[in-house]
Amino acid sequence: MKVTLNWLKDFVDISYSPDQLAQKLTMAGLEVEDYFAVNRSFKGVKIGKIIDCTPIEDTDHLTSCLVDIGDGRVNVVCGAPNTKKGLVAPIALVGARLEKVEITSRRIKGIESEGMLCSEVELGLSERAEELMELPSDTPVGLDFERFLGEPDYVFDVFITPNRADCQSVIGIARVIASISGRQLRRPPVPWREQDISGNNPVQVIIKNSNRCARYSGRFIENIRIKASPFWLVERLFNVGVRSINNVVDITNYIMMETGQPLHAFDYKLLQGDKIIVRTALKDERFTTLDEKEHILNEHALLICDTVKPVALAGVMGGLNSEVQPETSTVFLESAYFEPVGIRKTAKELDIFTESSRRFERGVDPNGTVYAMNRAAQMMIDLADGHIIGKAVDNYARKINPVNIDLNIERVNRLLGTKRSMQDIAKILTSIEIDVVKSNHDMLSVNVPTFRPDITRPVDLIEEVAINLGYDYIPTNTVACINQLQTPNLKDKFRDFMRGLLVALGLRETVSINLMPDKYAEYFLPEKTGLVQIINPLSADLAALRPDIMSSLLTIISYNRNRQNDTCRFFQIGNVAWKTEAYVEKTHVAGILAGKRTESTWFGKEETFDFYDIKGLAMSLLGKLGIVDLTLKKNTVGFWDSSSVAVFSGKEYLGCMGKLNDQACRLAKIKINDVFAFNFDFDQLFRFARIDKKFESISKYPSVPFDLAIVVDNDVPVAQIEKFIWSAAGSDLIQVKIFDYYTGDQIGAGKKSIGFSLTFSSKERTLDESSVEQSIKNILAHLNRDCGAELRPR
Repeated sequence: MKVTLNWLKDFVDISYSPDQLAQKLTMAGLEVEDYFAVNRSFKGVKIGKIIDCTPIEDTDHLTSCLVDIGDGRVNVVCGAPNTKKGLVAPIALVGARLEKVEITSRRIKGIESEGMLCSEVELGLSERAEELMELPSDTPVGLDFERFLGEPDYVFDVFITPNRADCQSVIGIARVIASISGRQLRRPPVPWREQDISGNNPVQVIIKNSNRCARYSGRFIENIRIKASPFWLVERLFNVGVRSINNVVDITNYIMMETGQPLHAFDYKLLQGDKIIVRTALKDERFTTLDEKEHILNEHALLICDTVKPVALAGVMGGLNSEVQPETSTVFLESAYFEPVGIRKTAKELDIFTESSRRFERGVDPNGTVYAMNRAAQMMIDLADGHIIGKAVDNYARKINPVNIDLNIERVNRLLGTKRSMQDIAKILTSIEIDVVKSNHDMLSVNVPTFRPDITRPVDLIEEVAINLGYDYIPTNTVACINQLQTPNLKDKFRDFMRGLLVALGLRETVSINLMPDKYAEYFLPEKTGLVQIINPLSADLAALRPDIMSSLLTIISYNRNRQNDTCRFFQIGNVAWKTEAYVEKTHVAGILAGKRTESTWFGKEETFDFYDIKGLAMSLLGKLGIVDLTLKKNTVGFWDSSSVAVFSGKEYLGCMGKLNDQACRLAKIKINDVFAFNFDFDQLFRFARIDKKFESISKYPSVPFDLAIVVDNDVPVAQIEKFIWSAAGSDLIQVKIFDYYTGDQIGAGKKSIGFSLTFSSKERTLDESSVEQSIKNILAHLNRDCGAELRPR
């Protein structure tokens, strides 16, 4: 919420500098996200008075104006509709600057124009561009316009947490300032009493659902004159982000920002009958709001109706059929309390979020409707020449009373570590308008005002005491020696270790929110599982928990590709979830490659990633983790391409690696499928990892190389052959590498030839030829028996 310093000063004396005030509010729980002086984007602007005004021939709107600027007179051509003799307005003379534009002398229709009479939008003071800015007739001519405006105001952008509905207003924030600074909060009085108003209000209010509308107040005002609002009102609204419409609408917006109570003004002549009826909508009932959009409603929506038709969507937006028009002369002013949850549902279902709905859905003060309504009525008397007819109508169908809480003073001091007296705490609570009704020994009984729906428990009151004292001023006191040592979390340690390995392998870590659109998430579900859906998602894009971390990494690839970052090397460790008979949540670790392995250079061509890049990364990771007895099997399920493989340690499934299929890339809006990835179960890696390092000396004896070429059937996996070689060779075999792979006519159909380079070494002796030959015989016998392998003939 935005609020200005001068507006706050109307309600409380402030001696803090803007920087100090921002810090004080933040420490009081109202985080000031930004504050700044109101920008004055003009230089060299004076105040001038039109002393003569002549229409220019052959134009329908231009006039030649002779303007008194104090130390002389200048001629200016102007096209504003309110140009007239005697008008006092800002004038930018030759050499003045408006924003980044310098004013120069120009000839218009053959007449020299030596400056520019200015509107508020040209001066950056508001959005009103139709007319010249009209100043009071007694404003000194020739005065510098910046001096006339005075010191720039400051705007504070305050983040209001959802529980602090009372601070959605200038008065609410001023109340906090008054409390922490020890000053008195001032409220503008209404200069008349209800009993002094004669006559009856011609409107009767009927509430058909008191659970949805606890209170509805209204006031009948006639002789209204619709016109532009005065500059001071427009400027304040503009500085807090509200656009000026006309004086009546501006007044309702001004009082809403001031008190936090949304108001609505109906053109009374457009209402049929003498009743206002508050009811829920019929199924599929249609209603057109002020923004000229027709909405189809359900039974959740609450409507304000006359005797014939709906005229407003309660708490959200008024109706097009009853809005204030330029010719409006009589208004019915609404001030009500609507149930927050219902307003939130309606606003979300119809996708209409207004300043009014934001306040109603957090909760306004049900006992503040009449005050806000009367403040607005008085402003309509002052600024729109209105006249109040009859007493206010106030249907309080469901009374909402202050909450009574008993507060134990000893508990306050125990929780805060303070030694405050009952009188001190009572004074603090009184400063924030909490009524202390009784004190007895060590107990206070207080009534919490209805503008603080967030205070329901003693601990809430204790928090208010802490905020008022200031957290920085609560004394530090060691009340107990608590052993802070904790048993180390081995999984956290393992996660950090794995992060380091993946970064060392050249990948960059990414972090994603684990919510996504349900239609997208469905494709990544494991077989025979369902999505974990959010009951009340913030948006359709955050409707379900991701079932696989690959869905997040693909969106990251798409995001980077759309920003010309074609080469991506990422990893992520995070949670995934799905539903079977019960909810399942697991942690996955995944890496992804897309794009070019190397760029094109003068000494070589560019190369793109392939299966062996991702396999190398995955196997290096598993090797660094000390996971052994690895087996690769063809993977045929999920979002993987047919060339991908599943990875096992023994018979235990670890995960998959390989290329992702085209459909997965299309869903993520990746146009070119050059995406390779691995995806492992974190808990399985943690279970099988052996990361304790042991020193092992290098053998001082020479190693013996031996090349072995065999022929086997095509369907025998290479990994299986390598596994057999290790098991048959004995302890002297230290390395196995593939140096050749061949299929063709020379070895027959359905066969393949694989060449292995074996390295033998012993730490105890020099190996002789007989020792190596015996190992080779064992290997060949084992391969022949278990997979039908034969030595390839020369």
